[in-house]
Amino acid sequence: MEVSTVNDVKIYNLSAGKSLPEWMSSRTRRKLEQRNTDVRQRIQLIQDFEMPDVSNTVNITPDGKYVWASGNYKPWLRCYDLNNLSLKFERGLDADVIKLIPLSDDYSKVVILEEERWIEMHAMLGRYFRMRMPCQGRDMALSEESSDLYLVGSKSEVYRFNLEQGCWLTPFESTAPLNCVQVCTEHQLICCGTTNGVVEAWDHRDKSLCGTLDAGSSVNSHIGENQKVAVTSVAFSDPLHIGVGTSTGQILIYDLRARRPLLIKDHNNELPINKLDFIKRDDGDVVASMDSRMMKLWHEEDGSPMAAIENTCPLNDFCRFPNSGMFFFANEAPKMLQYFIPQLGPAPKWCSYLENLTEEMEETETTVYDNYRFVTKKQLDDLGLSGLIGTNVLRAYMHGYFIDARLYNKAQTQMQPFAYEKYKDEKIKSMIADEREESAVKKKVEKLPAVNKALAARLRDEASAANQKAETKKEKKKSKKSDAATSLLADDRFKKLFESEDFEVDETSEQFLKNASIAQKMKAKGPVEVESEGEESEDNDASDSENEASGSDSEPKGSASWMVEENREVDMASDLESASSDEDIDQSLKAKRAKVRAAKKSERNIQKSQKYDERKEAKKIRKEQRQLSKPSKFVLHSIGTGETTRKFVDETVAVRDDADNKDSMALGARKRATARSDRKTKKVNDDDVPFGGREMTFTISKRDKDLRAEAAKTKQAAHAAERKEVSRRPNALVTKGLKKLPGNVNVGKRQNTF
Repeated sequence: MEVSTVNDVKIYNLSAGKSLPEWMSSRTRRKLEQRNTDVRQRIQLIQDFEMPDVSNTVNITPDGKYVWASGNYKPWLRCYDLNNLSLKFERGLDADVIKLIPLSDDYSKVVILEEERWIEMHAMLGRYFRMRMPCQGRDMALSEESSDLYLVGSKSEVYRFNLEQGCWLTPFESTAPLNCVQVCTEHQLICCGTTNGVVEAWDHRDKSLCGTLDAGSSVNSHIGENQKVAVTSVAFSDPLHIGVGTSTGQILIYDLRARRPLLIKDHNNELPINKLDFIKRDDGDVVASMDSRMMKLWHEEDGSPMAAIENTCPLNDFCRFPNSGMFFFANEAPKMLQYFIPQLGPAPKWCSYLENLTEEMEETETTVYDNYRFVTKKQLDDLGLSGLIGTNVLRAYMHGYFIDARLYNKAQTQMQPFAYEKYKDEKIKSMIADEREESAVKKKVEKLPAVNKALAARLRDEASAANQKAETKKEKKKSKKSDAATSLLADDRFKKLFESEDFEVDETSEQFLKNASIAQKMKAKGPVEVESEGEESEDNDASDSENEASGSDSEPKGSASWMVEENREVDMASDLESASSDEDIDQSLKAKRAKVRAAKKSERNIQKSQKYDERKEAKKIRKEQRQLSKPSKFVLHSIGTGETTRKFVDETVAVRDDADNKDSMALGARKRATARSDRKTKKVNDDDVPFGGREMTFTISKRDKDLRAEAAKTKQAAHAAERKEVSRRPNALVTKGLKKLPGNVNVGKRQNTF
């Protein structure tokens, strides 16, 4: 198993290694594995995973249990069982395979597009049906919703074959010969790639052309040349995004709602793109694009390369096992290729042991020559072995020689008897030096951003100064908050402040020079302490109210040390005040802010108590209203056989208008009076059904057993009516006469006379 690393992505070639013949005995094979490292480390993932000469296509069934592969010479179709990791069966064909599509979840049904215009459908027993299409086929796709098989080829028609009806349908008329076709499983849109560089989208429901994408003009504008571009492959990333591969080696990512491509990726080898595949991942989708030389893996979002798989033989087709990092390749060689990329996904369930093998290979590093040691000419002179140059003992290699490790150790022991003591002293010195470096305090140098370096350095210095100044527990808490406030250097929300030149502070501007003196004053005072969120909001409110009342020029608490208001005018004499006067001003400001916070806190408590009293009063009023509408007692009445609940309530139950009036009237009369008043006022009363007089209707659905019985009865009646029409009545007239008996009819009479 070979391992290659591209952009820190490990790619394991599972098909590398020497192949052993089947007729070799097990004893000879064990001896060969002991002598040869390549044979010992090879992995035979699937037995006989090869073709006689060339492999054309490779596909995986939807259930993930079988692999279809085709090749020549002669044309072969093989099915591999992944549960047993071996060949299940093989079939001979009459022509080479161009495209293969499984029709069922397993291997039981498959449709094959072959050369010489042949289309074959195979079942478990073998070839089930065979037919020809009107032109040379190049690609086909299946629509599971309509059971239509779409075939494109050297003509400008999209041929449709319905698998349910078993007949050809009216084809779609295109503008140019077609190379590829793809059907989106979500919205069933059919996209075809033409030879003139246009992608056409068809809707099978109304049989119309929905839209076109001119990929050829986009490619020509990208490369700056005017050449003929054809679309060779099409694949859907999701219902709205599609990938288009061209004959000049470019891949275009389109949004179906726009005519311009979102991204253009160039393979830079001018080979046509044979196949595209989109790999969904949590940390970003990956696109796999293959030409005849290599398969490239790159990120769909920005087109940055991820990895690449390159082979000495041209590649024809590839497929990826679902939800894994396993790839199968069909190439111009007998052995089909198998690659595993752990970064794209885990190993499949049927070969889960690959996870352990890759982990072991990452932990251990293998050496190329275990029994030999590389030495230079100077080292040979020190060992006294320079006389061996030119003999078979030394193997010349680049600027030195390879020598047997046993001979090297023996010569070193004889020529340098105190080499071990010297090595021991050097090891002790290196350990002491490492301990000194670890004990030394190294100042961590942080890299400043390219934009607003002065601001970033100031924020970093303020955070470090606040942390060093903290001594008590309370001050430590404040220093952590200050550090969190200045951590906007790493915050994505403020990323453009240190990246985009539009947000760069112009230190030569008039406003910056106007505020330079205040910035120097705040820098002399030391770092600004940032309080918690609640205290910060209260301080801001207090400072705002204080500025409104006294018109002071104090700086807001939550702003940066070098940011000030635009309309602030400061006397230059105030900048030269002593440190003692500044501390007095700070103490007075803190006292005022504390008073404002206490006043606001008491005001909030008063508002809370008022809201509580209001809610309590509203609750008391609702309770009194429920007490008034509550009935005083319940009386049980008997209802006759012919009476209904509604009639009894309307005629018998009385309702009082209020508590003081003792007169009452029946509920029905009360309702009629209310209806008359509503008609006069044009008021509509929907809820006119009194309590106790509501009706509900339930419909019981039939059981499945009853539905099946009813359906069988209907089917039997229809069958009887049909047989009655077909059957001939017994009293029908017979128009033909009876046939005469063959021979002489009087023979019997003669016999009777004797």
